[in-house]
Amino acid sequence: MTFENPTDIDRDELLAILSQGEIASQLLTLCELTDDPSPAQRWSSYITGASPWEHNFPAEVIEEIRDRLATAILATNPRSQPSLTLIDTLLDHATGSPLPAAEHPMLHKEMGLTDIDEVDWTAGKPARAESFTVLIIGAGLSGIAAARRFQRLGIDFEVLEKSDASGGTWYHNTYPGCGVDIASHYFSYSFARNAHWNRYYAKQPEILAYLRDCVAAENLDDRISYNTEVLATTWQDRDRVWLVTARTADGEIRHIRADVVVSAAGLLHRPSIPDFPGLTDFHGAAFHAAEWDHSVSLAGKKVALVGTGASGNQIGPTVAPVVEHLTVFQRTAHWNVGVDNYSLDVTEGEKWLLAHMPAYERWFRARTLLSQNDVMRPAQTVDPHWAAEDGSISAENARMREVLTQYIVDELGDRQDLLPKVLPDYPPFSKRMLRDNGWYRMLRRDNVDLVCSRGLRFEADAVIDDDGVRHPIEVAVFATGFEASKMLASYSIYGRDGISIRDVWGDDDPRAYLGIAVPQFPNFFVMYGPNTNIGTGGSIIFQAETWSRYIADLVKTMIERDIAVAEVTEDACAAYNTRLDERLAQMVWSVSPAGTWYRNQAGRVTTNMPWTTFEYWAMTQNIDLDAFVLTDTNTPSHPALAR
Repeated sequence: MTFENPTDIDRDELLAILSQGEIASQLLTLCELTDDPSPAQRWSSYITGASPWEHNFPAEVIEEIRDRLATAILATNPRSQPSLTLIDTLLDHATGSPLPAAEHPMLHKEMGLTDIDEVDWTAGKPARAESFTVLIIGAGLSGIAAARRFQRLGIDFEVLEKSDASGGTWYHNTYPGCGVDIASHYFSYSFARNAHWNRYYAKQPEILAYLRDCVAAENLDDRISYNTEVLATTWQDRDRVWLVTARTADGEIRHIRADVVVSAAGLLHRPSIPDFPGLTDFHGAAFHAAEWDHSVSLAGKKVALVGTGASGNQIGPTVAPVVEHLTVFQRTAHWNVGVDNYSLDVTEGEKWLLAHMPAYERWFRARTLLSQNDVMRPAQTVDPHWAAEDGSISAENARMREVLTQYIVDELGDRQDLLPKVLPDYPPFSKRMLRDNGWYRMLRRDNVDLVCSRGLRFEADAVIDDDGVRHPIEVAVFATGFEASKMLASYSIYGRDGISIRDVWGDDDPRAYLGIAVPQFPNFFVMYGPNTNIGTGGSIIFQAETWSRYIADLVKTMIERDIAVAEVTEDACAAYNTRLDERLAQMVWSVSPAGTWYRNQAGRVTTNMPWTTFEYWAMTQNIDLDAFVLTDTNTPSHPALAR
């Protein structure tokens, strides 16, 4: 489509464009443009969910909606701002059933209709802000979100990034097939909504390009020090600042003082490769998926893929057509769910609507969000009265097992002999639910073998499985995950009185207030901290905005109130974690016998939050200053802290 705006098209051309769009979002767009909710009130009963295919509109109704929408587009200003009263009315029709009114403000923010999530000075920028400094560790999607907040406030900040470019995990993970499993039109910042995604579920190059565009648009590049690795952060109690020690690529040691440190180092960035016997004797190329060696060609090679989680699920189907033979080594089978538009390109008509019809873009994003956030939560919540021999935790969990099992059976086709190997023996959602990248169809290929083996042994040119079977290979790819529970382990952190974060958390038992603040570590805030991962569906970019808003609001409050030190109390942190543990006990990850990176070695869930996306967003909207010991700038150092 080459039209620049709606006034350049005639009616037939516009109807052709509309035929490629999503009908439920078009219905809501019609109501918005005409300031009339009655079409939604009349026809939203045909909407059966938030996904584009979840509807049963009759053909004649679709035709009428699109005909009326074409008239509205050609007759009105498509860029006019709607009233929130109308939006709230329409939100109750967006998925075919009412949306809780309390959640509407969150949707307003995501649709770009309010600035409720922005942090601004109460009455102009205070003089103290000129001398206040913030240091952000990491220039991935969390660091970008945080940097933007402080850029808007005019607070002096620096971002330290150990790599030579921004992008975080989307820069480092370049393995074949790498992509997102959250729909693209929600996997984007609300302040930088993207109408130009090429795929409904984007691949790594497009996501990285988007993040780099955000860095450029927000003028952040000059504030990021690349090739600078943080070695240690140490709280200076007398001066009430952090001393950050970093090393540049040429070996120079930098010492940086900052009033506040924000850790945006990420959760899934430390690759984990089991200590396989004989691996050092292997003569072929061997590398982790997150450290892909692009100098190694897999074409015509015998390749071992170790691991069948999210990365392996994307790598296997991508490389299988080019290798001579692919041997997949599986410790545990995973549940895969099929998504209708997972592999599809965004249609040109859809792109045009998203780029030129703000109302359509708003509703498409809102419905995409609603199709992702917590939609499977009923199947992940334990019913204490449910008892079943299949290990399911609730009636909905059992129903999902049936649906997912039938999907596997259908995908295997004439290879039902593989079913015992690929059918998980644990409740769905115990582990991360995978989007199917063609996994089962890959396993049907003549040049692919699936080997179930919990332990492997390497030789110079082969892998030996549990049964002693020798599998000749030339390349080994490890899709074996990350050290997720060992948070903040890439650099040393010393808080009040020199206490180390490892003294408080050990190797794998992190806890924090709201997942953000840790007692004894004043003016230190964590993004993607303990129990902030979204295990029930949603966008980590949404989370990054939430964490950065809370931290920026707290820093703003410190500056406006002449607070030198903010340290969360032991009581507040303990009370929050008690509530968190009580809710976690109701989730499948806590009770399932399946192993998962969500839990630490003691069996406690350390990564996932039990809250819904909305619940966590709501609880971080306002800062409870009573949860912190606050020391003002006039108080002498070493105050007696009541913890």
